[in-house]
Amino acid sequence: MPMPHQTNYQWKPNDNGAITNIRYDIEAEKWVNSINKATSKAKPTDWGADFQFIGAAFSLIPIILFMLLCIPIFFIKYVVGFNIKIFPGDEPTGWQDKRSSYEKLDDRIAVIKAESKTRGNSGKKRKTTWEDLTPEEQRTVRFVQAETAKAKAKMKNDNN
Repeated sequence: MPMPHQTNYQWKPNDNGAITNIRYDIEAEKWVNSINKATSKAKPTDWGADFQFIGAAFSLIPIILFMLLCIPIFFIKYVVGFNIKIFPGDEPTGWQDKRSSYEKLDDRIAVIKAESKTRGNSGKKRKTTWEDLTPEEQRTVRFVQAETAKAKAKMKNDNN
């Protein structure tokens, strides 16, 4: 039902009094708050920020796994003294002697060769003759020769 034309708007006061202005300010503040809430709910989502969060979560998982593996290995390696070989180039797995100094393999081989030369061995391998072997060693050599011949004959028959 349409409202009749009124010139005096009695349904809301329209004087310029202090109480009337306060009431209008309160009503305007409520309207502004409701509009701001409606616009904040209707904002388009920021996909870039969402993907950044997902990427950070995915990169955090391997970092945590790496730390969970490396910290105990570090603890075992340096406190307990048992070396665990994980990466290429690491020292071999096994117990470490904390009292000995760690030398590189090439340095240790050079020391051993120098010691063998000073003993009069002159660094050459000793040549043994059949007569130098004990009967037990001679039996072992014959057994190995026989087994090798059998294996070669079997391989030859399988290929034919």
